[in-house]
Amino acid sequence: HLTVVPGRQHHRATAPTRDGVAVRDALRTTRFWLLAAAFVAQGAATSAVSVLLVAYLRHAGQPATTAATISGLLGVLSVTGRLATTGLARRHGMTTVTAAVFAIQAAGAATLPYLAGSLAWAAVCITAFGLGFGVATIARPAILAHRYGTHRYTTITGAMNVPITLAKATAPLGAATLGVNHFLPFTAAACLLAAGLLWSARN
Repeated sequence: HLTVVPGRQHHRATAPTRDGVAVRDALRTTRFWLLAAAFVAQGAATSAVSVLLVAYLRHAGQPATTAATISGLLGVLSVTGRLATTGLARRHGMTTVTAAVFAIQAAGAATLPYLAGSLAWAAVCITAFGLGFGVATIARPAILAHRYGTHRYTTITGAMNVPITLAKATAPLGAATLGVNHFLPFTAAACLLAAGLLWSARN
């Protein structure tokens, strides 16, 4: 590894351009913190659902096998959501499309408490939530690189990843404290908040 990977001097000599915003300037912008808050809220919601969904469906009366099977839609739909987001972002912009996907997530989480007793409708709600399950993974880097350039990209995205990681780590515990039967409305509110914040920062 030490003998093959080019050193810092080589990168400095061969780098074609250094476009981008300085870290200090990026962190001073309101839009950076709007984006950070959006991805923190959505990350927390996604983490909580991924941990507690099977238990929630079991409390709703679904058999263990059924609950585990339809919860697997989250992983399957995350790929679909990424493909759809990538395609639509070329026409409408990544921030706008991601906001729309987060709003769909909010709708799925908000309606699941009323439809969880029906296997078909529970699958529809989980499908709606699953569409946004993996979108943040591709949307956040694309949005940050587009807005702030690539020169200080790793430092800027690292600054945003710290609160996101903390939110993902603590959200399941917070949701469990609320109770398996009561956490979904808060999840829906978090996704809706994320959608609104992204929408306000889309330009």
